[in-house]
Amino acid sequence: MNNVLTVKNLKTYYYSKSKVVPAVDGITFFLKEKETLGIVGESGCGKSTVARSIINLLDHTYTKIEAGEVIFHTENILKLNAKEMSKIRGKKISMIFQNPLTSLNPVYTIGDQISEILMLHEGMSKKAALIRSVELLQLVGIPAPESRLTDYPHLLSGGMQQRVLIAIALACNPEILIADEPTTALDVTIQAQILDLINKIKEQYGMGMILITHNMGVVAEICDRILVMYGGVVVEEGATQDIFATPCHPYTKGLLDSIPSITNDRDELFSIAGSVPRFFHPVKQCRFASRCSFAYQKCWECEPPLFPVGQERWSRCWQFEKTNGEDNRA
Repeated sequence: MNNVLTVKNLKTYYYSKSKVVPAVDGITFFLKEKETLGIVGESGCGKSTVARSIINLLDHTYTKIEAGEVIFHTENILKLNAKEMSKIRGKKISMIFQNPLTSLNPVYTIGDQISEILMLHEGMSKKAALIRSVELLQLVGIPAPESRLTDYPHLLSGGMQQRVLIAIALACNPEILIADEPTTALDVTIQAQILDLINKIKEQYGMGMILITHNMGVVAEICDRILVMYGGVVVEEGATQDIFATPCHPYTKGLLDSIPSITNDRDELFSIAGSVPRFFHPVKQCRFASRCSFAYQKCWECEPPLFPVGQERWSRCWQFEKTNGEDNRA
């Protein structure tokens, strides 16, 4: 199966007056056709910055893509100008954002916001775009879709707003769908419905999908492969079943141990010691060393590379140094 997206050595840094924060610091991964890739990690690890860097949706007043390539099929889309990128963003690669109320424009109706993208990318007339908008609202499970066209976002519930965002993202039948924590603002029952909807539509349209989340239970259910991020880098990558069966990196083990279990009755849930430190460029140590119970002197002196630990499986930990070579994908 071919790669529809290949990211090579992506580096996106945030700049302040005196310091540089390496939000994404050398990420390499691929997305195959019709595959679902999960990117997981705690808040602040760089997940959303990866997504926004892929479609170049960044505030360039304080953010800069320092290096890397984002290859869509055979083209490095980071080299495209703003006009060329706008033809891909929303049409070929779409994104569902995590907070629907702030993502939808409060002064435009639902019909206007869905039809806008159809008129822009598909060249539809206003009438044809509104007819297609009804079909999209019906597809995402919104009742009485015709009457919803004239509603404003604040008249809808959080779950309905998220369904509208999904409809907008699917309007042009994209090849890649990026879902950035699409259920964070929703209650548990609606979360399950939205995830099931996204997965069904992804299968129906044959899209590749990147799902960004901090919930390991979600990726276990719908993802084929997982990237585990920490401090702006990938610390472990592999097939979902392999990572859940035999986690290699201490951070991945901590994330899995913190999942509540109905078969393992515990008085207290496990939590990873400490908190995520703030990193500044250049980083010269293992980023997880301050929270790792297995850290030794070398972990504080230099940062480990990604070591191959199996078939399409990598881990960023010095414990694999003697038995494996370094990752050479970048």
